[in-house]
Amino acid sequence: MRVERLELIGFKSFSDKTVFKFHPGTTAVVGPNGCGKSNIVDAFKWVLGEQSARSLRGGKMEDVIFAGSATKKTKGMAEVTLVLSDIVKKPSNGSEGDENQETTDISVTRRLYRSGESEYLMNKVPCRLKDIKNMFLDTGLELKAYSILEQGRIGDIINSKPQDRRFLIEEVAGVMKYKVRRHEAMNKLESSKSNLQRLHDIISEVKRQINTIDRYARKAERYKKLFEEIRDIEVRIAKRDSKALRDEISTLESSEDTLKSKEAEVSANLHSLEALTEEKKRLCIEHERSLAEIRTKLYSLEKTATEDEGKIALLKSDCENLRERYNILIRQDKDLTIEKETTADSIKEIETNEVEMGQELSNLENILEERSASFSEADNEIAELEHSIEGQRKNLFIKAEEISNIKNELSRLNLTIENINRKTEKSSEDIDSLNNNLASLVTAIGQTKNEHLKFRTELSETRETKEGLVSKLKDKKRELSERAESLYREREELAAMNSKLESLKEMDESRMSSIDESIRTLCRVADIFDTPPEYETAIEAVLGDKLGAAVVEDHNEIIKALQLIRENNTKRSGFITINLSNRPLTESANVQSIGANSGVIGEAVKFISVKEGFDKVAISLLNDVYLVDNLNTALSLWQRPSEKDEKPLYFVTLDGEVLEPSGMVFGGSDKGVLKVKRLIKEFEKSISGKKEGIAEAEKSVAAIKDEIVSTENEIISIDGKISAQEKYCHELGMKISNMTEENQRLEKKHEFIALEITDDHREKESLQRALAEKEEQGRALENEKQRIEEEIRSVRSAISVKRESLEAMRSELTEVKLDLTSKREKMASVRREIQRLNASIDGIERKRKEMLNERSNIREAIEHKEQEVVKKEDALKSKIVSVAELQSEASKINEILEAGKAELALIEKHQKEIARELEGIHGELSQIEMKKMERTMKLDYLKEDIHKTYSIEIETEDLPDSVTPEEEEKLPQLKDKLQSIGPVSLGTLDEYKELKSRYEFLTKQHDDLLNSISALEETIRKINMTSKKRLEDAFEALNEKFKEVFTILFGKGRAELQLTEGSILDAGIEIIAQPPGKRLQNLNLLSGGEKALTALSLLFAGFMIKPTPLCLLDEVDAPLDESNTDRFINLLKELAKGIQFITITHNRRTMEAADYMYGITMEEPGASKVISMHLAEAV
Repeated sequence: MRVERLELIGFKSFSDKTVFKFHPGTTAVVGPNGCGKSNIVDAFKWVLGEQSARSLRGGKMEDVIFAGSATKKTKGMAEVTLVLSDIVKKPSNGSEGDENQETTDISVTRRLYRSGESEYLMNKVPCRLKDIKNMFLDTGLELKAYSILEQGRIGDIINSKPQDRRFLIEEVAGVMKYKVRRHEAMNKLESSKSNLQRLHDIISEVKRQINTIDRYARKAERYKKLFEEIRDIEVRIAKRDSKALRDEISTLESSEDTLKSKEAEVSANLHSLEALTEEKKRLCIEHERSLAEIRTKLYSLEKTATEDEGKIALLKSDCENLRERYNILIRQDKDLTIEKETTADSIKEIETNEVEMGQELSNLENILEERSASFSEADNEIAELEHSIEGQRKNLFIKAEEISNIKNELSRLNLTIENINRKTEKSSEDIDSLNNNLASLVTAIGQTKNEHLKFRTELSETRETKEGLVSKLKDKKRELSERAESLYREREELAAMNSKLESLKEMDESRMSSIDESIRTLCRVADIFDTPPEYETAIEAVLGDKLGAAVVEDHNEIIKALQLIRENNTKRSGFITINLSNRPLTESANVQSIGANSGVIGEAVKFISVKEGFDKVAISLLNDVYLVDNLNTALSLWQRPSEKDEKPLYFVTLDGEVLEPSGMVFGGSDKGVLKVKRLIKEFEKSISGKKEGIAEAEKSVAAIKDEIVSTENEIISIDGKISAQEKYCHELGMKISNMTEENQRLEKKHEFIALEITDDHREKESLQRALAEKEEQGRALENEKQRIEEEIRSVRSAISVKRESLEAMRSELTEVKLDLTSKREKMASVRREIQRLNASIDGIERKRKEMLNERSNIREAIEHKEQEVVKKEDALKSKIVSVAELQSEASKINEILEAGKAELALIEKHQKEIARELEGIHGELSQIEMKKMERTMKLDYLKEDIHKTYSIEIETEDLPDSVTPEEEEKLPQLKDKLQSIGPVSLGTLDEYKELKSRYEFLTKQHDDLLNSISALEETIRKINMTSKKRLEDAFEALNEKFKEVFTILFGKGRAELQLTEGSILDAGIEIIAQPPGKRLQNLNLLSGGEKALTALSLLFAGFMIKPTPLCLLDEVDAPLDESNTDRFINLLKELAKGIQFITITHNRRTMEAADYMYGITMEEPGASKVISMHLAEAV
């Protein structure tokens, strides 16, 4: 595999399409900071599937889209394409393949739009991110592999945890695909186990539902049969009734057609009258409209005449106002003429004053010129004197500066000596304080160590307590699980027993004959006694159908019941009264003699337990019945000679064979009524006991749960206590460590302060000698300074005299200047006044012209308005004539309108008579419609009722419409039977079938899941074996190569890799490094360059074992010095024979070693530009 090129469009600072072509060997990417070099690294990471915006140095993923610059617009999409060649096609059977496999080229593209949508493409075909990641597995180009080393990654390898360095041996071993498969298999296994647990719960629930619903399904089946029979009869009755209703509707429709014909004839007459009425109304409306139009015109003329009168009055008023304004303007023009003459006189007077002021101004200017010349001459003399003392002043300044420097140096020396004195005093105090602190610290360390030992002992005891509680909790949970399982089984057994009991009760009810509810029955014969199990067959055989007979109060109830049976034509039923006091019960003399025979068990009535109050009934039914051991005994007793007055006897064997007095023998099994009764009682008793047991078990489970919760709370409390104790022990340990370090620091500080005191003494002596020398130099300079100052004072005295004379001249000159300025200002004021007065005269002239124009306009307006008054008066006279004509025309039209209205009233009267006739016809039609609607509603209700009840359409159902009277009489009985069954859900049958089907499906799913779990566990085992072997081989190889490369990059030294404890599948990697000339130490104590070389040694060792197609290095050479850089470059050149290297660097040596170079610039902020160069050709 080889990287051909990288294409960027709108990615970060690369706005336009930018293509980076990569060749074999080393490619360097160079440029100033901030030009966008690292964006190339981000592009590689992004196209390989990076999902973290932070890893791409952004806040959100949208930040990778070009944000625009001063001349380029913001992009709406970012796209990066990575083109690779020599990709080996994977075999379709999933095998590893061989060296002669076919190769191909592949392009991988990732796009992101500002809307948030993203795309992944492989060879321009949309694909999933997972497909791209799978393609790069074990190629060295995965995101987490060591092929992309951005800034900071080198440090992360050294500073990271051992577990985080596992990716190194995983990449070398090529187990990433196994790791992915193992992770997927583990997820599937966990999911399968979870599904298996849920499936087990579902199967148990479905099985319980099947057991519960079985009885209801049988009941629903009986209900369904009765329902279908009732539906058949009711549907046929509805079919018959619907036919009768349709016949009635047909007759009504015939009558309706006749009336509708008559309605059409009357309606035609009515319509002709309505047309005539409409015509008359139309004519009336036209006359009314004409009359209205005339009245409208009349109103309009009257209104406009009135308006004209008002306008004429307004125009006359305007003329009067304009004449008044004209007179006012004439008076104002006279006033302005007088004002103009007064202003002209003022101007002449001011011009005379201006000439006089000009002469005075000329005289003052001559005086100013003479005095200015004298002042300049005196000022030059003073300047010459000041220049003469300038040299002396400079010498004085130099001497003063030297004296100041001497004083500053003296102050500095004195201050330094004072500081040394204070420092010496402070150091002595610090030594005393340190001695005290050291003594206190040693005592505190001892106390803290004792306290730490005490709390560690307490922590051990607390942990032992927790272990005891955890063991107790496990036992309780195990006990809870066993009790819950037992309770679940008990509930299942109870549900089965309830289901069985319901089935027995239904069986018992189905065997008993149905008795009308109006008959007051006490109970059934089978309910009045209990029989031991060994005699049930015999008693049931001799009584037979009598067991189902009803026990009633007296014979009247029996007569009433038999009458109902005849009337309802129901099946035969038996009855017996509880009142048997009048019936003689005889006893033969030979009864005792029969009981003495062998094989005779005894009288049947003696072997039953009779319910209180029913003794006579039991004796009446079993008084002449004897139990014998077998049929031979019964036959021998029956064949014996009978005595006089001996009553007929029945003999019954324990197997249920009955010998009647007539000699008739009955055999075979019967219905088991008594057995069912006995089983019902036994089940009821067992169910009651079972419920009590379940209640006790539930209490026990609840108690165990409470105990578990209590224990868990204790464990949580102890965990909190352990955590607090561990935290405190850790704090004490840290405190001891800190105190020990503080003790060492104080001792070192003590030594340091003692050395400082000695140095301060030596420095103080040196400073005192320098101080004496500087004081002598200062005295000599002070004498020289005084001499120069005396010379300067004598010169300054002469300058002072000259300056006094100059100041007097300056005052005189200033007075002349002020007088001249005042005269000039007055002259300017006079000229401004003349200009103002001339402007005033111009304004008066303009105003007079404006007033003249206004007078002319007023004269024209008066003439125009007077002409308009004449015109409007003529128009008013014409409108008065038109009003009179319109009033005459309106009177004529009104007479025609009144005649039309009278004729219209006669026609409307005849129309109302015909309308009443039509209304009568509508009434008859309405009645027919009501009847038809009534029949239709009955028919619809019948259809709806049948459809709602049975979802059947009567019209389309292919059923006869004949019903026999017997079937109609039978229908209430069928409904009563259906009602007696009680509430039934017909969906129970479908639910039962569905549950059975679901149970079978779930069972199959359960088996499939078990097989799947076994297969996944085997797959994981094989993956672990393969991965372990590969990792062991890779670790040994990587360790050896690491030692070799470390020696090459450092020149000497020693290094190795060690695995942390545990299986190699999960173990981390410890790095042991000892650069030349240093002791073996913690990696964090190495310098930045040493860390970088150590990490590069490990990475390059991996490249030597398993080369990657591409390695991207982002400023990894930054911390290296020149010699280390040379060794790094030499090794890089060696590896570049088989690996494409892209190095982002600022190092000139690394640039020189590259085969190709890309330069990144940023001519305008925010937009990167690329320049490429083949260095071999350039050289």
